[in-house]
Amino acid sequence: MRRQLCLLTLSLVALGAGWSWLGAGEFSGRALAATRSHQRNSPRHRQPPPSEVTLPHNFAGAPSAAVTMIPVGLSLEYPLMAQYLEGSACPSPALAEELRRLGSPPLALAGLTQDLTAPGGTLPNPPPSWEIGRLYSLPADFWSRLHCLLSAAGDPLTAGINARTGQLSWAAQIVAGAQSAATNGLDFSLGNEPDLYHLLNYGSVATPPSNEESAAVSLYLQVATYLQQAVGGEGVIGPELAAAAHWQHRLPQVISALHEHAVGVHLYPLTACSQSAATTEALLSASAANAPRSLAWVVADARAAGVPALLSEANSASCGGRAGVSDTPAAAVWAVRFVISALITGFREVRFHFSGGPYDPFVVRGEEVIRRPLETALAALNQWLPSGVSLQPLSHIRGLRATAVQGPAGTPALILDNENTRAQAVVLRGEQTIRVQELNAALAGLHPEQLTSPSARIRMVLPPNSVMAVFSSP
Repeated sequence: MRRQLCLLTLSLVALGAGWSWLGAGEFSGRALAATRSHQRNSPRHRQPPPSEVTLPHNFAGAPSAAVTMIPVGLSLEYPLMAQYLEGSACPSPALAEELRRLGSPPLALAGLTQDLTAPGGTLPNPPPSWEIGRLYSLPADFWSRLHCLLSAAGDPLTAGINARTGQLSWAAQIVAGAQSAATNGLDFSLGNEPDLYHLLNYGSVATPPSNEESAAVSLYLQVATYLQQAVGGEGVIGPELAAAAHWQHRLPQVISALHEHAVGVHLYPLTACSQSAATTEALLSASAANAPRSLAWVVADARAAGVPALLSEANSASCGGRAGVSDTPAAAVWAVRFVISALITGFREVRFHFSGGPYDPFVVRGEEVIRRPLETALAALNQWLPSGVSLQPLSHIRGLRATAVQGPAGTPALILDNENTRAQAVVLRGEQTIRVQELNAALAGLHPEQLTSPSARIRMVLPPNSVMAVFSSP
């Protein structure tokens, strides 16, 4: 039934754009009706012919971006992870299955609560102060349950250490617990968004006074260097800045001082902290898709230090996202655009954040995992762009953003993106049969089809605000 609906949708879109369906994978520009013939003959309404692309694309002589890590990871708040681990000694098999479906991506315990988390059994009761009373104590069996999950799912682990309200003995316990839980790689982050430590309101990212960057960096390095004793020889990712520009002048110093094995910064193109900033239109805009480009200088600093750069926390809109925007199919289309932009900019990975809010890719309720549209995009990205592929933006396709992909069998040859509010046509040459997988801002799910043309010229139309992966025939 879904396949029939998808075919019907594709046919209707083609007709609405002035194309008629001829057969599997072919479109023709026949007139829709005599009543519209005057529009077709008028120069004002005459459409230029669609761009043509030859498959497979020749990468020779042009710059490309190499994918060297799994492109999508996950970042969860400590209390949310604890909630998802509740139940029997081992968490729901459905959660492990979901993580495997996503490709067993890196899983980070981080976010705002990282700097509010204490090891189990360390907090006094009753709390002696308001600040102590605000802290979160990990359940006693947290790490054993996490070990059970990671044993089944195989995700690498990043464990966040409390640098704002913690102490060395707490850090040592977090490190020991994480080491007991990890099964496929482990690293640590020292504090979350330290560029905001001076602020009373975590939701604010206002630019600090000009004299405060140096003081804030110096204090953070003192604390982080002290806590790093607990980490020993394990890798460190950071500094997990909320707005990397806050520490732009001192970031190389931080990377060097902490011997970070990866540079991690956060990026949200929109904010849901106010009432009007996060809308579907804004999420589907070019600025939201291309936000990673603004941090190209972070990639340059990381490369100068010889380490990779990650967007270690990201999602559609800060403050947990907005219902009706972050949990809709539009978020799936945005995510593909955002991740491809990040990879081409030079970031190696994007970790999508879970806070228990509308932007979470999935929700665990008892033994059930409830997937949201964003999850579909993350699973697709990790399947489309495994480590080892190369990406090359194409600039000659009218009305579409296109990225050529070079990789092993089973990866797409091309990813097409229609950023417009109208359907866009394209002709693919060189293949008699192709497979496509489509994400559409107006329709949830990943929609696969096979298209065929005996002439090896396949005309197709991309619906408005849609992304399509094109696979060559085997």
